[in-house]
Amino acid sequence: MLGLSRFGYSVLIGRFMGPGDLAHVSAWLALALILSLLWPTGAGNAASHFLAHARSLGHTPVHSMRLILRTFWISCVVMLAIGIPISILALGAGLADVVMIAALIVSYSGYILARGIEVGLGRIERAAIWDVVAALATMTLLAVVLWAGLSWALLWPITIGYAIFGIQTWLRAQHGHEGLRQESIVEPTSILKLTSWNSLGLLASNGLIQFAMVYVFIVESPVKAGLFAAAMSLATPASMLSQAVTQVLIPRFSEWLATDPAGTRRRYVLVLAGMAAGLAAVFGAVALASPLIVNVVFGSQYDGASTIMSMLLAGIFAFSIGLVATAYLLTSNRVVSATVFSITGLAVGLGTMIVVTPLWTGTIAASIGVTVGYTVTALGVVVVSLLPQRMPTLRATTYDPIG
Repeated sequence: MLGLSRFGYSVLIGRFMGPGDLAHVSAWLALALILSLLWPTGAGNAASHFLAHARSLGHTPVHSMRLILRTFWISCVVMLAIGIPISILALGAGLADVVMIAALIVSYSGYILARGIEVGLGRIERAAIWDVVAALATMTLLAVVLWAGLSWALLWPITIGYAIFGIQTWLRAQHGHEGLRQESIVEPTSILKLTSWNSLGLLASNGLIQFAMVYVFIVESPVKAGLFAAAMSLATPASMLSQAVTQVLIPRFSEWLATDPAGTRRRYVLVLAGMAAGLAAVFGAVALASPLIVNVVFGSQYDGASTIMSMLLAGIFAFSIGLVATAYLLTSNRVVSATVFSITGLAVGLGTMIVVTPLWTGTIAASIGVTVGYTVTALGVVVVSLLPQRMPTLRATTYDPIG
């Protein structure tokens, strides 16, 4: 729900504040998302995986959770050390903007980690309820900011919304596990290795479209960057759905591997085929209707965004399919393979943007780069995920998904 509220966030800012303000907010949000991929997002996936695995075998998840939380706070220091200079030097942020961006970086990263913890603990309904609460708070605060004309405070509502979800998780996540066996079955190095490799892969895959937003903001005028931001906000809600589904699939794949290793690959193929068919129908319909959607949602001043939106949808479809395959590779001892293909796709995508920019505009070059990069990654991870593999034997003492 918070993902969808971010869509509404962009729409309201684009409608009431114009393309220039939308470009600034979108670029700052993109920076926060990129930085969260350095560790917190991977830590969230590790939490959903390791906590679910421990619970499925009757062991407490608390030991793994505490280690993951410690690494999160260390990563916050690193993210702020990187993000603050970039926001000032490359994105033109003033002092008030820098404070907002710093708060957003920590808040969004905490939200992503908290969501992974909730999923790993099997608290899907609780997470959904608090997601709605946080989203409602976000949109209410944004309405107040827009009504008051506080353009300097445009990031605070969504920052507070993410913080609401994260804080409620941290207050309760370590309670309620007293009935489980208290010894740890996971080596700390296993968590750190998985988080490191997964973070690298996530930065390479999920980060590409966010890099594209920052790239367009730097090479184009604020108005043209605003058109790209509008197109991106319209093209990405379906990918947010696939990301949420994938985060649910990670613990499900983990449980299948723990309880029925032989049947896991067959189940995975069915999930992959179903996701591909469903997403193809959704993305195809949205692409055909993109001119109408842009006009209705953002208005006539954003007409140039429809072409960009259609191009981005092709890349985001490939990205969504790659997410499902990557989730399976992560839980079946092949996270390194997923990471290699993600890095390859990122390099190809960024290279394409740079090469194509002199031939067209920065917005078109970024759209082509996103599509090419995500397609390269998706083809690689899907092929590898379909190859037969001997499943490792799971032991009750230690568990290492990388080996």
